[in-house]
This record gives sequence, structure tokens and C-alpha cells, in this order.
Amino acid sequence: MEAISLPSYAKINLGLLILSKKKDGYHNIATVFQQIDLHDDITLRKISDGIRIISNNPALPMGKNNLVYRAFELIQSKLGFKGGIEINIEKRIPMGAGLGGGSSNAAVTLVGANRLWGEKLSLFELEEMAAEIGSDVPFFIRGGTALGQGRGEILTPFKWSDDWWVVLVSPGIEVSTSWAYQQAKIVLTKGEKFTKFRSIFEKYDPHALRQILKNDLEGVVFQRHPILRTIKETMYQRDAFYASMSGSGSSVYGLFFRQDQAKKAQMFFSIEQGMTTFLCRPISLHL
Repeated sequence: MEAISLPSYAKINLGLLILSKKKDGYHNIATVFQQIDLHDDITLRKISDGIRIISNNPALPMGKNNLVYRAFELIQSKLGFKGGIEINIEKRIPMGAGLGGGSSNAAVTLVGANRLWGEKLSLFELEEMAAEIGSDVPFFIRGGTALGQGRGEILTPFKWSDDWWVVLVSPGIEVSTSWAYQQAKIVLTKGEKFTKFRSIFEKYDPHALRQILKNDLEGVVFQRHPILRTIKETMYQRDAFYASMSGSGSSVYGLFFRQDQAKKAQMFFSIEQGMTTFLCRPISLHL
């Protein structure tokens, strides 16, 4: 096998709590990562030497600033692969939008390279390697639904309801993740917040999400970009049972019980508001 093509799925964050700041400058968080079926397509092909990145999106970094470059360098150095790789990234996931596109691409590069060179690493070993690349890269090794703690790299996969639709709105604003975390305020009632947060997912109650499930980065990001707050409020007006910013933004999503509700909301944002939208389904991990 000299080439392999794999989907590289996006994620949304179901809640995001900032619990404390670590000495290394990172933050301890609690979030639920939910994989969705919006995806890039990645084709990995063996070449004689080097790392060559090509893409349909000219804004994508084609060198060492792309996480897929770092991912292949890492797995090659650890396993001593001979030869090089061409990585073709067909982008659909908006960049800088809180959907984990770059992290997903890096994880898929690790998985694909591992397959191309003979499945030498287990999923657990790939997750450990992924944590060296970025905080949310490990999640994309398995995907599905998982509680993320620490910097997001400590994962507890679990099964949760997937009987809903996602309307995703990408307003074309890029939000710096590091800026958002630096500006966010840490509330001291972290124990109580985390207990309520975890209880929602232990006993599925979609009607409790709006009251309890919060993204602690929304306050500072909404202040700088008020349009995102408007999008979230409009999701509720359009019958979403839960709406939130994903990660540090700028994508905002609404969850809907019925496909017809979701389609009407998507049409409003895309046709009447002229925004980039996606109608998605959650992807469950078969545990």
C-alpha cells in the first residue's frame, strides 16, 4: 500500500470550563469533545524523500507551520521510516474557527502514516504521540464523544445520545485561541461547576443543557465580536435546544431535535444572513 485516503472530521465543544491556570501558562479545562461529520479529506502518498503538502486552500501553511508536517516528522523520527510523504489536504473545515481542523489533520496524518508503514503503533501510543503536537490532537485519534481534561489531552471516551442535528455557522472571523484564554477570567467555584457539568453527561437531559452547560470563553470573545452572541441568540429563536460557541470560536452551533428545524435554521443563516453554514450529524464512537 503506497497511498491511503482518510476523512479528517471536525469537532464541536459541548461546554468548556476553565478550571485553573497551570505554571507552564496552559489552563486546566473540562470540555466534552463531540466529533461531527463535517470533514476534510486527506490523502497520504509515499515519495522518495521529504514532506510535501498540497491543498485546495491556498491559505493553508504548506511547510513546518502546518501541524501535519510536525506530525509526520514526529512519527518518522520515532519509528525510523524510510522515504518521505506527500500529504494532499482537501479542506472543507473552516480555519481558525474552533472546530479543530488542523488538529484533526495532524491526528489523521499519524493514523495514516502508521498504516502506510505497517501498523507499528497502537491507538494508545498514537494518542501519546498526538499530545506532543497539540492539546486537542489526541481526541481525533479515536473521535466520537469524550470528556477532555487537563489541557484537553486527558480523555475519557463515553457514549451519549446522537439523535440530534447540528447547524454550524462560520462567520469568517478568526479568533486567536491563546488570546481568548489569556483574557478569560477564572471563577473560583470550579468544583461545583465541574460537578454540574459532569452530571449532564452521566444522565442525558437535553433540556438541562441550556441552563448548566457553559463555554467560559464566550464572555471575552463575544465582547470583541458581538455578532457571535447574536448568532447564538438567533439559534434559540430558531428552536435550537442548545447553542454555543465551539472552543475559542468563531464558529457557533445550534443543536436541534428535528431535521426540518435544523434545515430551516440553516437556510435563515445562509440565505438571509449570507453566512457560511453546515448541516451536520454527530459521530458516535462504538465502545
